[in-house]
Amino acid sequence: MGKRIVYMVLVALVLGVGAGCSKPLEPVTEIHVGGMPLDTKSAVLSKLATPVAPDAVVQVPGKQASITVNIFPADANGNPKVGATPEVILAKDTDHFELDDTMSKERLGKGDYLMNIVFGGKTERVAFAVK
Repeated sequence: MGKRIVYMVLVALVLGVGAGCSKPLEPVTEIHVGGMPLDTKSAVLSKLATPVAPDAVVQVPGKQASITVNIFPADANGNPKVGATPEVILAKDTDHFELDDTMSKERLGKGDYLMNIVFGGKTERVAFAVK
């Protein structure tokens, strides 16, 4: 009897999680980093093949009330490094921000990064490199 209850709870959880994810995510297509459009786009991760300057401008579609950005050191595939502390950027009433607008005032060093950009109810995950 106990195994049956555990099985039913697991089925309910799987169905509940699946129902919440029934709508496919659509990638944002109008983001530019350093004046360049993203090279590859998917519902999970977009990539920019060409490295950019540490103060590159990131352009999002239309003026946004709020843009929240987390930038993690990552590998070339966009996987964040374990234990890495992200840089945070907050922008208001704009359609762009610069990569060096971090709250810590630190510039990104040369290397690979994963950037999560949240605006207008959307999230875009971008793998990119700084030259």
